[in-house]
Amino acid sequence: MRGGSAIRQMTLLRLTQRTGRPIVVIAFTALALAGCGGSSSGTARPTQTSTTATAPGATGKTLDSCAHEDATTKIVHFSGAELDGVVIGDGATGVVLAHQLHSNLCSWLPFARRLAAAGMRVLAFDFPSTSNLDRDVLAAVAELRRQGAHSIALAGASMGGTAVLVAASRNSNISRVASLSGPRNFEGLAAGRAVPRVRVPTLFVAGRDDSPYVDDARAMYRSATTEKRLLVVPGSDHGTDLLDDEQVGNQLLAFLTGR
Repeated sequence: MRGGSAIRQMTLLRLTQRTGRPIVVIAFTALALAGCGGSSSGTARPTQTSTTATAPGATGKTLDSCAHEDATTKIVHFSGAELDGVVIGDGATGVVLAHQLHSNLCSWLPFARRLAAAGMRVLAFDFPSTSNLDRDVLAAVAELRRQGAHSIALAGASMGGTAVLVAASRNSNISRVASLSGPRNFEGLAAGRAVPRVRVPTLFVAGRDDSPYVDDARAMYRSATTEKRLLVVPGSDHGTDLLDDEQVGNQLLAFLTGR
């Protein structure tokens, strides 16, 4: 769902377990490397329990609906032309953006343009199915390198968050990774098991009332073994809807650009 118009407040607190009403948390922790690799408001939202391997986005129509080539935007087809994407910007530092279930790359485009304006080269792409999501992310990383990016960060929403966390645990050349409402498990991908192997700065973002995803974010934050951040904000917004909160967008932008 979309967030309300009220200005949201975020507080810096330690991550604690308490009974009663959940608290708002922004936790920033730097640790030494370990040496090893239905919302509460009643608004319906796509579940993350799909068991089919059908296309999660509007494959084939997405690019016509939201993206067109111009001086700063390039349409790309990669991984044997199975994947479609949009590259925005021309920076040497790159970001791959992975969408949530029943969505497509269009959901990331406004934020992708913010990243490009900050000097990043961004690739937002469509998953063709819910199978091999982490492999699709790594294929997008390879394509963005081919397009000219060197250091590459990952960000994903919901199932895309699960995918980027698993992909980051498999590729030592990723610079940092962010998950917005990513579940610990999706379609055989176990981000909960992968997170302790991620060796780069990691950001977990979730809505306080977005259960069970907020619980998954907290659990994965606790299990992370490198520099990590946890951002829990009021409400039940999920995935890229969290970017409706200006402070979330600013925090994610600062994290992905390393500023």
